[in-house]
Amino acid sequence: MARLPSGVRKRKNGILEKRITINGKRFSIYGNKVEEIDEKEQKLKKSIEAGIYTENRNITLDTYFEEWIKGKRHNTKGNTLKTYSSYYYKHISKALGKRKIQQLERREILLFQSELTKELAISTANICMKTLKIILNDAINDDIIVRNPAAGIKALKDTGAKAVETYHRALTLEEQKLFMEEAESEYYYEFMAFLLCSGMRSGEVAALTWKDIDYKNNVIHITKTLTYTENGVLMVGDTTKTDAGNRDIPLTATLKALLVRWKNKTYNVFSMSGSIFVTRNNGLVYSHSINRAISNVIDRLEHKGYHIEHFTAHAFRDTYATRFIERGGNMQTLKVLLGHSSLAMTMDLYSHVLPDTKMKETESLCFDIAL
Repeated sequence: MARLPSGVRKRKNGILEKRITINGKRFSIYGNKVEEIDEKEQKLKKSIEAGIYTENRNITLDTYFEEWIKGKRHNTKGNTLKTYSSYYYKHISKALGKRKIQQLERREILLFQSELTKELAISTANICMKTLKIILNDAINDDIIVRNPAAGIKALKDTGAKAVETYHRALTLEEQKLFMEEAESEYYYEFMAFLLCSGMRSGEVAALTWKDIDYKNNVIHITKTLTYTENGVLMVGDTTKTDAGNRDIPLTATLKALLVRWKNKTYNVFSMSGSIFVTRNNGLVYSHSINRAISNVIDRLEHKGYHIEHFTAHAFRDTYATRFIERGGNMQTLKVLLGHSSLAMTMDLYSHVLPDTKMKETESLCFDIAL
């Protein structure tokens, strides 16, 4: 084993410790590696020199969160930072922000969890708790606390409707036909049709450029999506929603035709963003613009005597998956087409489509037996 630098010792639990004195005050720095301790030492000295250091025993959750979110900016997506900040300032800060981290107790956090359920959905309350746990885990790494008071507190059981019963709704064949016929006069018709015929996410379609359309190999390269910065500004991100989202999907004849139709419709519109699908003012297409177009079509159908239950742009993706399964498509192939990270995710979302498909497939089997 390499010799430890001067001033660094290994504690019984295997953690390294370095004690230093700055301006007459003693500090202990902990880490798993010498490099980690050196990094923490430099960070400590800089914060003391800048006059922004708060002693661990006095640091509040609000003060720590400001330091924590700043440290996350160099390696975390803006949309994730926006989510952290939103849940923290809307819910966590109000209840626990002024509390000193070292004084937080498990029973206090349990009470906080209970109070959340009085004003929020269970799923939202669980996200708040998950965010709090992440912050406090990093407080351990920063030597503010030795244990996480939120550790071991289980997520609340959500007894509400499952995703497949709520927003994961596919259009029936009749609804699909009615809607798309009525939608043809909408400016975003090609965008909606592209969602329906590709199974792509709305943000992925909005981020497509002509360079992503590979006519030589007849595929669409999906490498990015729309995302929000920490300040809530919509932009084209450098990556897709997940690693699995980075994929190629077939460029079908239908999708080619839609691209030609869109190009002809917008031949005099120059896209400053480089995106294929843009607003009339050359801007990025927000999901709420598509949802507004959907509502317009549904309203017109209602006036004509046809009722379609309200849905959002995500329903086109679900409809694509449902039609794929109904026609005997393989679930593993569907997983890849949709950009899901696991087959289990695909099965959880669309297994409700399988019973009828199974019946049709098994009825078509022929066995040479006497009846």
